[in-house]
Amino acid sequence: MSKLAVADSFFLEGSTSGLIQAIASYQDWLTFFPTHPLADRVVLKIAESEMRQIGLPDRDATHAKRAETRLKALLQNYDKSILRGEAEKRLVQVQDNLGLHNLLIANYYYTQSVQQSKGGLKGAQSRYREILDKYPNFSFQDETLFKLANTYLVEEETDQAARYFQRIVRDFPNSEWVEKSKEQLALIGASVPEPNPERMKVLPPESVSFFQNFKNQLFGIYPMTIDKDGVLMTNKFDEEKFEMIDQIIENQGDILTNQIPQALTTVISQKQAVAQPQKQPQPQPQLPEKK
Repeated sequence: MSKLAVADSFFLEGSTSGLIQAIASYQDWLTFFPTHPLADRVVLKIAESEMRQIGLPDRDATHAKRAETRLKALLQNYDKSILRGEAEKRLVQVQDNLGLHNLLIANYYYTQSVQQSKGGLKGAQSRYREILDKYPNFSFQDETLFKLANTYLVEEETDQAARYFQRIVRDFPNSEWVEKSKEQLALIGASVPEPNPERMKVLPPESVSFFQNFKNQLFGIYPMTIDKDGVLMTNKFDEEKFEMIDQIIENQGDILTNQIPQALTTVISQKQAVAQPQKQPQPQPQLPEKK
């Protein structure tokens, strides 16, 4: 537990060097205690340490790829973990970053090949297909489908193009690319499918405000939901709450499985004020009088 508290201290410190040391310390802990009941939380902390270093999609994707690997490992190796929901949510965020990274590269090739006829068509296609294969929950999948379809129009492979245009109309009925897809299907002479009723509530991603986008660009930040607490220690310690670190101290450095909270939070319960019995004054022994 002391090794884990040291790793937490680096995570809570939060600087780049602190996060690097946190990852190393958490990984060292996992090497020694791979089957400990807290192991799934430690894997999640390694992923979050990587996530806190992820920049905008047009920058290096190394930390995003490492975070994705850790989150997938958590979901694969800890199938009964109570943290699965949190891990899945973080995986969507990380894969959105990776999807945007690929989309920016694909769009560069798309501009070169489709709009300027300078080559690079296969490069665009391979990147767009990679997004569709690897990131099924990607927020901008409709744009990916539309531009991939256009690359096939350039190659005069109308059957392939129609498949992707139809997928937009069917699965993304609220997309900005729907009307253009219908126009292309009409020109090709392909059928226009009915929208999937289950997808009618799927809305396009919200556009980031100008101020928030400026702030993200200035600091190179990709917004993500990341827990600010460590495994044992909270970011802002509350003396009124009984936290996991309190439980460990009370147990003289250990914790039982049934004492681990059934949620991501490190707080176990409200502290109960224990009335200490007042000590009765002990009578002082009487010394014999000197004669």
